[in-house]
Amino acid sequence: MNLPNLLSIFRLFVTVFFIIAINYDRYDIALLLFMLQAFSDVLDGFLARIMKAKTYLGAFLDPMADKVMIVSSYIVLSIHSIIPFWVTSVVLIRDLVISTGFLILYKLSYKGKPTPIILSKITTLSQMCTVIYVLWPGDKTYSKHFFYATAALSVFSGFQYVADGIRIYLKKER
Repeated sequence: MNLPNLLSIFRLFVTVFFIIAINYDRYDIALLLFMLQAFSDVLDGFLARIMKAKTYLGAFLDPMADKVMIVSSYIVLSIHSIIPFWVTSVVLIRDLVISTGFLILYKLSYKGKPTPIILSKITTLSQMCTVIYVLWPGDKTYSKHFFYATAALSVFSGFQYVADGIRIYLKKER
């Protein structure tokens, strides 16, 4: 078990405390925990590259930790009416489609490592920024445009993954 993989496990662990903090209306603690998770996401990728510690486990663990972190934060924030339900739905459907597509490819004997696309990294950053934005202290009115941008990125990156999955499937069929 290397350090980048431990950071991914750390993100999974901290997610539980993030949910607890939101449920107790401790948005200050939730914000701190979420920012810690976001930082650990950036750090584990950076360390995996510079330490040449990319592993097969990490190729699954890192995106899984990201999905658990993002999806659970959107669900709990939507339940508390902090993030609109429609935004949460878009994020959930995207992740469900991506995960289902990868599972289908895996079952069809595609054994490659999942590789994130640049648009997906931008989408994850946007989704993280949305959570930080809504938890940031102070009185503010939430701009619907902010939510639209996050939802649009989620949809576009989801479509790109679907297109890539179809390409991989068709390439293997030849």
